[in-house]
Formats: sequence, structure tokens, C-alpha cells
Amino acid sequence: MPEPGLTLERVTIRRGGRALVEISGHVAPGEVLTVMGPSGSGKSTLLSYIIGTLDPAFDAKGRVVLNDTDITDLAPEQRHVGILFQDELLFPHLSVGENLAFGLRASIRCRVERGRQI
Repeated sequence: MPEPGLTLERVTIRRGGRALVEISGHVAPGEVLTVMGPSGSGKSTLLSYIIGTLDPAFDAKGRVVLNDTDITDLAPEQRHVGILFQDELLFPHLSVGENLAFGLRASIRCRVERGRQI
């Protein structure tokens, strides 16, 4: 039976031969995994590896499994995983709706459909 949640299997991330992160574990739906450490210890780098946007300057090994599907080698858009950063990354001169509209696909041209998605 598939195990729902996020599994990190022997994930190791290195930069310049130095290990920044070494982690294995499973986070079931509704659970929280806390990763703590000083600035530069690899917390955001681990998140980048999970979502598939790790900078090529890093060397990473290990598997990322989501709901029993190995997503390690999938493109970011195929993983259906995202992160929400603590810092606001909105355009201050736009409204909430305009900020949301900015992220919509350009192929959605109909005003009614854009409004519905916002």
C-alpha cells in the first residue's frame, strides 16, 4: 500500500566537497518537519532540492518520494511541490488580484477566465 506524504531517502547535498545537508525521514500528511541551522547551513538548499530547482553548483544525491512516487528526477513543474518564502515577494504597486494575475499563463487571454482563476 502506498505511503502518503514526503519521504527523503539518504539525501545528501554537498558544495565544494563539504556536506551541507544529510537527511533521511518521512513526513506524513498533517505532520511537520522542522529543519534548523545557522545561515548557510543548507536549509533553503534542501527545499530547492525537493522542489527541483537546486543550483548546479551543488552536488546532491538521494531520493525525494512524494505519495509513493519518486519525483527526484522530475522537472519542477511536474513535481507539484512549491514553497512559500517568509519574505513577501509581491509587487507593492499591484493589488492582490493583480499580483495573482501576474502569475497566470499568458495563454489565458479571456478576461472572464482570468478573473475566475484569480
